[in-house]
Order: sequence, then structure tokens, then C-alpha cells
Amino acid sequence: MRKLSIFTSLIIVASTLTLLPAHAATASAGANCSQAGLISVVKGLKYTCVKSGKKLVWGKGVASAGNSATTQNPIPIKLPAAVIGSITFDNLIDHINDIPLAAWTEVQSVETANTLPAVPTTISIGPNTTPNVPDMLGTFQKVMKFFAGFRQPTTYYALVYNFQDAGWALKTAATIPAVKNNGGINGITGMPRMIAQCSAPERCGDANSGVVDPAGSGLGRYGIDVKTMVGQDGVYKPVFKDGALQGHEYTHSVQASQFLGLPIVGKPPTEIQRQNGVDNMPSGLYESALPCWWAEGQANFIGNSATAPTFDAYWSGRKGAAKGWSIPEFTDFSAASLQKFFETAMPLSCLPPHPIYQMGYGLGWLAIEALAAIAGPQSTMAVVTLMGRGQTYPRAFEIVYGITWAKASPILAKLVAAEYAATPSHN
Repeated sequence: MRKLSIFTSLIIVASTLTLLPAHAATASAGANCSQAGLISVVKGLKYTCVKSGKKLVWGKGVASAGNSATTQNPIPIKLPAAVIGSITFDNLIDHINDIPLAAWTEVQSVETANTLPAVPTTISIGPNTTPNVPDMLGTFQKVMKFFAGFRQPTTYYALVYNFQDAGWALKTAATIPAVKNNGGINGITGMPRMIAQCSAPERCGDANSGVVDPAGSGLGRYGIDVKTMVGQDGVYKPVFKDGALQGHEYTHSVQASQFLGLPIVGKPPTEIQRQNGVDNMPSGLYESALPCWWAEGQANFIGNSATAPTFDAYWSGRKGAAKGWSIPEFTDFSAASLQKFFETAMPLSCLPPHPIYQMGYGLGWLAIEALAAIAGPQSTMAVVTLMGRGQTYPRAFEIVYGITWAKASPILAKLVAAEYAATPSHN
């Protein structure tokens, strides 16, 4: 539920690019772990990362009552996911120019084949706000239809406002049950800070979305102002034109939905979680589990590809992804450096205000697009569902793709490095 903003580069807090190693091994009592407070559920046992002397280790596993509920979160494809065409991990680099079209086309195929699920949706638009798309419900439903077969929010509420309507948005938010009954980060106490991110007509192009309570209530906040959405040429910027912003944010709500059913949902957060701006609601749990680049890269890829009516429309936003979210602190885009990024940009250390978080929007987009071109776009949410069932990221990746993360990460890194080198700096 982290916010997507075209101004992210202006508000990132500078810090040293030091990341904790990925928690690659399956949790077991006494094994090393990467961050105090992390929780992993393995075979019905819940393990918590604790400090023991000078080391961080997984504590003794305890029975996770009710964990079987998460195994019911469905995956609508057979695993391991089948290769859908001629692109594979072995020949990925040879097909670098074919990947975007192959991935976008497959999203369209899945969306066309699926049946729209029933997700009761409420959209409240400020009295002075001009929506970025004429049919916002239809835009959301494109993404809902794409994700048919995966668990989705039980309801979805979208709050849409511009700078002039910020006061209206605050009053309206206080009437939304999922907000007023939730005192957490995304509840009644956190909403004023979230709405205040739309700080001026020229600085109002941000949003966030997730699942904010154990009942599965989806909530999206969309601060959009025409003076932000329209470029100097008088045309809507790609992220706003076809509803990619809405698609991106609803994808976050689906990511969060994969963690519904865990017994920890709704429990008080640890001090480490509070310090990192997450809680034990479904949104906080996916942010605490998914690699940061996966969370934002998947949302960017699905959000743009599921809403773009043509490949050219998709490409208009995608073509500059390799350099579109660069930060001054990150200067080495070699394959070796990007492999380290993919392997270490893990929560909680990669979450904002760490500047490395921003890199995930672009580099993650390229990696997720490649995985979609290999095994279909649904494969990328299957990984998230397995993590919601208690699998570690490396294990979930291997189950879905039939290749270890250790073998796949250098391949993806080599691809993204080549894409970066081929992308003009002005895009």
C-alpha cells in the first residue's frame, strides 16, 4: 500500500545504500535470519526472528492455529507454471525485444478468458475533481477480471480527490467503515497524513491501496489533480491516461488479499513493524514479506498492461521504465550490481524512507514483465499467494517457475542490465 507518486524522487530521504541479506533459507529453529521481528510460517509452525546474543536467529516454532485457512487462498493455474511460448529462462536475453509484446498480449488473453468476479465497489469522487478516466469502475473491473481465480478484497472503496477537495476527502474518509473502525496506519489516525500528500495542484498525483482489516476490506486513496496529470503538451501522462494508476493500486489490494486468513492478521504490530510503518493487517503483511521490487514491479506491470487498450498505449509508459525511477545513490547498473539489488532489496530494510525502494518501480517492472513472458502473468501472483501460505520468497519462486531463485536472479539481472544500457536517458 506504499504510495505511487511521480514526485517520489523529490521526497525520498537520503540514506546509505546498505541492505540486509535476503532471508533465503526456509525458517527453522536456530537458523540465521535477517531482521528481528520477521515472521515465517512453515508447515503449520510460526517462527519469529529474534536476537540471540549478537546474532539474529529463528526462534522455536510454535503451532500456528488456524493457519490452514490460508491454504484455501486459490491459485488458478497449475504449478509449476508452464512455459507459454518460445521465451524461456535459457533464451531470455535473446528475446529481449520480444518480451514486452509477449507479456502484454498474454495479459489481454487472460483478461478476455476470465469472468468478472463479484467485488462490490464504491467510488467516491470529490465535487471539484476531474477523474483521469471517464469510466473508473470499468477500469478497476479490467484488473479484477484479470485476477479472477485469485483471492480479492471482499469489498473495494476508492476515494478520489484533487487538491481543492482534500478537506472533503478527509471528511468522507471518516465515514468509510474500513477507515473509522481501523485505528492503524491506514485507518482514521493515519488518513490525515495520507491525504496531505496531495499538497498542491501541481503536486497531487499519488495514490495507495490495500486491504486494511481482517474482513478483507479493500481501500484505495487517489489524490489526482489535472495540473499534475497533464503534461506540458496538454496530454495526460501515461500513468494517468488509461487508468494505469488505478490498475497499479488495485493490484496492491490483490497482493494484500493473499495474506487474508493468517492468524496474525489484526494482531498488534511489533516495535520493529511500527518503526518501519507496517502493521499486521493484510497490507502490512505483504509489505513485510514481498521483495520491494516485486511489490511495486508487479503492480506497475499489471496495472499498465491490464488497462492499456493497445500495445502502443502500454509501451508509452513502459519504454522508459529502466531509468524512470533512478536515484542518485544507485550508479552501478551492471548485471552483478542488479543481481545484488534483486537478491537484497527485501523487507523490512528496503521499505521507505530507504531510497532503494524507488528503484523497484522500474527495475521490478522489467523483471516481472520477463517472468510473465516466460510463464504467463498469473504466475507472478501465484508467488505472492504461496508466500501468503507461509512459503519464503525463494521457495515460492522455485515452486512456481521450476528453477531456483539463485539460478534465476542472475538471468533476470543480465536482462535488466541490457535493457538499462539500451534505454535513452531522456525517456
